[in-house]
Amino acid sequence: MEGNKDDALKCLKIGKEALESGDCARALKFIAKARRLDPNLQVDDLLSKIEGQSDSQSESTNTSEGRVPDRSGPSQSDQQRPSVRHRGPSSGSSSASATYTEEQIAMVRQIKKKKDFYEILGVERSCTVEDVRKAYRKLSLKVHPDKNKAPGAEEAFKAVSKAFQCLSDAESRKKYDVTGSDEPVHVARAARRGPAQGFNGFYEAEFDADEIFRNFFFGGGGMHPATTQYRGFSFGTGMGPRQTDNASSGFNLRMLIQLLPVILILLLNFLPSSEPIYSLSRSYPYEYKYTTQKGVNYYVKSTSKFDQDYPPDSYERARLEVKIDRDYISILAQNCRVEMQRRQWGFVKETPHCDMLQKFDAAA
Repeated sequence: MEGNKDDALKCLKIGKEALESGDCARALKFIAKARRLDPNLQVDDLLSKIEGQSDSQSESTNTSEGRVPDRSGPSQSDQQRPSVRHRGPSSGSSSASATYTEEQIAMVRQIKKKKDFYEILGVERSCTVEDVRKAYRKLSLKVHPDKNKAPGAEEAFKAVSKAFQCLSDAESRKKYDVTGSDEPVHVARAARRGPAQGFNGFYEAEFDADEIFRNFFFGGGGMHPATTQYRGFSFGTGMGPRQTDNASSGFNLRMLIQLLPVILILLLNFLPSSEPIYSLSRSYPYEYKYTTQKGVNYYVKSTSKFDQDYPPDSYERARLEVKIDRDYISILAQNCRVEMQRRQWGFVKETPHCDMLQKFDAAA
């Protein structure tokens, strides 16, 4: 990621130098390349300046050739032109051009002005998850950089994907409704993946708008004939995704590996828990003391439940206390063996657990 930023800054520097020297084609080529390497670079003003210089050069060329531009009003060809055209980066002797409409420009600007996730998606705060999904489906296709070539489409697409990522998850949406930000969730994830600051306070290391886009449409429906292609996926009339690189099996395997920790946690939550009925030492929540007929103290979590499950003078209580006595003797015997060995080596002289075991056997 840092390498891309360095290359982007180099390309930006070359583009600025070309712009100062009056070479608009070369300036546009390197500035566009810098933006592809680092979408966070603010180059809209430079692109507008290049477009203005290009128009000035074309007008001066027309004047020198005896053609005076008509400024009284738009010509018939201008009225029939449905889009605004700007020059893209040149390749060899021919230059590619990207076209975008006034409607696409207005949509990108409108999304970039908004900060609230609900306003970005155009949904109410009481909306359902399905409403969020429908709004994301509609907006993401309109501002995706592969379809919308207007300046700032990349940032608008990230904003839409970010809003969907937050509002489609119940936990992050609840935090956002309370605090107005889901930054704590992203900070925790970024700590695992690496601190890289991204768009509008989000962490680029964990936030991938294209990945959200692919995952959303990958599960969106069946296969349809492809009419529009978005970075490795083709979409038909029903917007059903299909990978064009025939790697769906590998994609599913990666998804399964990523979900394995979640599946294991869910399985552990549903497994029956077997907490001990008693403890030989007092510690929370084993705070209520009982004593066996042989004088061994033990502790339980609740007197009422314990007396209900093991009534006094019952067979269940007597059987449980026999087990408690055996556990107590086993612990004493184990500690006694350790003490005898340490005494043999000369580390200690006293053997308290052996003495307790001897007294317990004598009392029994």
